Amino acid sequence: MAVNKEPQTSKMIITIDNGVNAKGQPVQRQRSYKNVKVSAADADVYAVAQGIADLQTHAVIGISRQDEGNLVNA
Repeated sequence: MAVNKEPQTSKMIITIDNGVNAKGQPVQRQRSYKNVKVSAADADVYAVAQGIADLQTHAVIGISRQDEGNLVNA
């Protein structure tokens, strides 16, 4: 039995270092950008994220992509 994944949605997530809290622990924030084309290449998504990261005042810790899809019996 073959199962295929049908891509449905994709989003880009940029994790930012937002300083430290009152206890001295690091604080991180995530910026999510929805409606990324599911057919977009990972390199293209990364390049866009880098462009956005350059506009941030805080340091960028990481860039990720989150894809969702339906599994169907082929």
